[in-house]
Amino acid sequence: MNKLKLALVLMLVCATAWGGSTQSGQQIQDAINQFVRSTLESGGKYEINLTPLDPRLQLPVCEQALQVFAQTGEIKPGRNTVGVRCYGDKGWTIYSTVLLKSFKDVLVLNKSMQRNDIIRAEHLAVETRDAGMLPQGYLADMSDVLDKQAARNIPAGSVLNRQHVADPTVVRRGERVNIESSKAGVVISAMGAAMGDGAKGQKISVRNLSSNRVIQAVVVNAGQVSVNF
Repeated sequence: MNKLKLALVLMLVCATAWGGSTQSGQQIQDAINQFVRSTLESGGKYEINLTPLDPRLQLPVCEQALQVFAQTGEIKPGRNTVGVRCYGDKGWTIYSTVLLKSFKDVLVLNKSMQRNDIIRAEHLAVETRDAGMLPQGYLADMSDVLDKQAARNIPAGSVLNRQHVADPTVVRRGERVNIESSKAGVVISAMGAAMGDGAKGQKISVRNLSSNRVIQAVVVNAGQVSVNF
């Protein structure tokens, strides 16, 4: 065997040996993917995008199980930095980027609403949206919305959040209301005028029409407020 052939054989043997001692990039990617999925809620809708590893990366084969961790301590929707660590004599640590999208079913208005409009079932649709793109406080439960009133003008297509809705107003400013007060089991009634709008359970100012005194009363229902002394 001439020197050229011998050199080629030695190069092939070395390359084969080196290839066998290099950690598989696919194994690293699989470990990251498995780790991310283990942090997700069962039954959720997710999309996981892993940044491809540099194909030129050559790491010694890890003799132990790969340790995967989130740099911030948890995986959240959006961009995450995930580390993969190998313990051992030839230990190493690398970092990769994972983009996680979490999709949620949310309530969306299918028609524009004006302030104080009452929201009914026919005004709503359920759509799946990327939670990472949604504002805080988005609503997904019909019971949080039905028969509530719009707290502001809301255009069609809006994803509803808690700032969009309020309990319906049952007493309005200037309306006559019946003031009930109780003491020692005795109920006393008087007529008053509401000095502001109020929903059930809300406290508003009311002027007693007999004494002209302004008091704080709790809205009980339409036309009725209560004062406890």
